[in-house]
Amino acid sequence: MAFLPKYDKVTDIEIGYDALNHVTITNVLYFAPRVINPDGDMVDPMTRINDFNPGGVHQNHKYWELEFALDSDWLTDTTNPSTRWAYTQQTETGVAGSRAIKEAADNSTIQWFLVNVREHDGTATVLQYADEDANVLMCTSEISEFSNEDGTPHQTVTFRFICLQEVVRS
Repeated sequence: MAFLPKYDKVTDIEIGYDALNHVTITNVLYFAPRVINPDGDMVDPMTRINDFNPGGVHQNHKYWELEFALDSDWLTDTTNPSTRWAYTQQTETGVAGSRAIKEAADNSTIQWFLVNVREHDGTATVLQYADEDANVLMCTSEISEFSNEDGTPHQTVTFRFICLQEVVRS
């Protein structure tokens, strides 16, 4: 797994299908990548049924779970609340109906997913999870949190994704 920077701020997240066709999301409260292994253990000792047991480990299947929270649902058109990016932004090349979240069908894959961060020393870094890559990243959930309590600073929307390839840091 690649080293992830400790960052001060997520400046924006780009989601779409290529460098020219994506939405840039700027109201990010946090971004949290983590490695997930469905089997629980990241590695298992190699076992053999003979007298020789070679050193090393077997790496189990793993993937990235990406989560970010937005301060609102990021309306791309403030006059029409149904035009949220997850339901309107095309995410696959040549598939006009592809969307990060579909209400009545399986979610489409996302071919462009970049996270732009400012590291603690001020360096701008790009975490590239999908760069025009097919079938490696998809949205798995959207959770909205609302509160009428006094002093609640945010009405957040949290999105989760899975990514089946390694992050590229530049």
